[in-house]
Formats: sequence, structure tokens, C-alpha cells
Amino acid sequence: MFFVSTFWTCSVIPVFAVYAFAPKVLLALNLRGEWASFGSIAITFLFVVGCIIATQLINVMGRRPMLIYSFLLSGIALFLLGMFYNSSEIVILILFGAYAVFIGGAQVLQLVYPNEIFPTEIRATAVGIGTSLSRIGAAIGTYLVPLSLDKFGISDTMYAAAAVTFFGLIVSYFLATETKHLNLNEAGVLD
Repeated sequence: MFFVSTFWTCSVIPVFAVYAFAPKVLLALNLRGEWASFGSIAITFLFVVGCIIATQLINVMGRRPMLIYSFLLSGIALFLLGMFYNSSEIVILILFGAYAVFIGGAQVLQLVYPNEIFPTEIRATAVGIGTSLSRIGAAIGTYLVPLSLDKFGISDTMYAAAAVTFFGLIVSYFLATETKHLNLNEAGVLD
């Protein structure tokens, strides 16, 4: 339960926070006018592309590697956004686009992984609890983004989003199990 609620929370906090306040975040990253409109559309499109790619790769890569690489690469993109927050529009869009594509793996796994790793007897309840806990985390993250932008600025806000993502990476590295070649009964008894 700790693993599921943590990985799920760490993957949704930055997504909910960034997308809920996309115009404010893009403005803080100096994207204005047409750049902001184009950026918002491009990032949303790339998020969908990332989810489609992850859906195609999930059975090829396996769940554990996909989750680890998704957190690692999306965390690096957020960290670089914090570092290069004052760069050109193209650099910002490339970094945000990279985040949107790479977080797709963790987003797709929210629908698959929890359903595979809980035993059948408790699956529905456990997935429901994991969902609830992740949404509480997402609500807190969404609440804190505008406060963080106002008090600490865009750079530190992106660093905080990267830290949340890297925490998800660490927890996943140590606790994620591979369920790629297992049926639900076999996967549900893994430690």
C-alpha cells in the first residue's frame, strides 16, 4: 500500500499542479501570447503522446523499468526547467515537452500496476485507498503551487516538483516489483 500510494501520489502531484496552473506556470517561465497558447496545446498533446507510447511499451519494457525511467527522465526535465527557467521559449517548450512525454509511463502505470500487485481478495479496496491517498496528495500539491510561485518563484517550484518526482523514483527503485510475465494470482502474492 505504501508503494502504490507513494508512486501514484508522486506522479500526480506535479501533473495536477502543472496542468491546473499551466497558464500561470508558462507565464512564470516567460511564455506569453502566442507562445503560451502554443505551449499549452503542445504540452497537452505531448502528454497524450507519452501515454500512448507508454501503453505500447508497457509489455515490452515491463512495469518496474518503465516506472523507474519515467520518474527519472521526467524528474530530470523538471529539474532542468528549474535550472533554465529563464531560457528561450524553445528551450522551455522542449523541457516541458520532455516532462510531458516521460511522465506518461507513470501515468499509464497508475491504471495497471495497482491492479496487478494486490491480491484479488483486497484488490478493489486497496486500489480505492491508493487512489484516495494519491488524490489527497494531488489536492495538496495543487493548493501549494500558486503559493510556491508567489513566495519562492518558478525555479524553486520546479525544483520542488522535481524533488517529489525523484522521491517517487527512490521509492519505486526500492519497492517496485516486476509483474510483466505473471498472472494476477502470481503478481498479487509478491512482496
